[in-house]
Amino acid sequence: MTETLLNLRQPHFADNMWYSSDSTQLQLDLQNYFAGAPPHPAGLLGLVAPHAGYFFSGHVAGAAFAGLPPNAFETVVLIGPDHRGAAPGAISTPRAAVWRTPLGDIPVNWDLLRAIQGEINLELLSTDEEHSLEVELPFLQMALRQFKLAPLLMGIQSPEICRRLAAALVNVVRRASSPQSEIEGDGGVLLVASSDLSHYFDDDTARRLDQTTLQFILKLDADGLVRHVEAGRRQGQPFACGAGPIAVMIHAATALGATQATLLKYATSADAHPRKDRVVGYAAVAISKGANL
Repeated sequence: MTETLLNLRQPHFADNMWYSSDSTQLQLDLQNYFAGAPPHPAGLLGLVAPHAGYFFSGHVAGAAFAGLPPNAFETVVLIGPDHRGAAPGAISTPRAAVWRTPLGDIPVNWDLLRAIQGEINLELLSTDEEHSLEVELPFLQMALRQFKLAPLLMGIQSPEICRRLAAALVNVVRRASSPQSEIEGDGGVLLVASSDLSHYFDDDTARRLDQTTLQFILKLDADGLVRHVEAGRRQGQPFACGAGPIAVMIHAATALGATQATLLKYATSADAHPRKDRVVGYAAVAISKGANL
């Protein structure tokens, strides 16, 4: 891969609507979202977290990330859907050396991204306006303190693309963890899939639909999840905007030894806002090897 990197990717959504632009207020918000979160199961490999505005989904995202000890992972592979059609190909990443949030700067692990490029075509974006990756970053900063980022946007979420990207990630993660690795600074990699669940059903319907969607995730059935969400999309029923990223994470994590999925928290936007006729569903899920492995 040859690339001309921009100095940094500015925070487009620290606008006091999606999340606070003030670092002190943002830390206070995150501490509140982390409070009372359940512990992660042993052998954590991957997470599912929502990406709505913090007022609506921050308490669910907090449950996903609160259990991460500082410096537990050196690199986070963060996979999100391309909501705005900016990605020119199936898988893209912005041309940025650093991602900035109000909590500081996060270096991009271009060694890892170049290794992924060796496995699957990775298009480079000159700019992006995508929220599904950015809004996860302050949670990761608050929990891990320091880490490198490998951001991936999925423009196509077909079963084939999900499997190809997952296989690429598995090969790269295995090489990164080997003693002879040439991928610098990667003693541990966490896979994070950014996704909300059902969109704009009434609250009762959303909760029912989300329980069906969650069963595919909790059974680690990546192919079933994608088929389920694609069937809903064909009928004009959006069950999960990031089914592809979740499927990639499940495929990769199970290949790396994951055996269980744990629901950490579920909610809809109606848990934070009184409107119940048009809600969005959110879930925090941990994918892990389990206590006996």
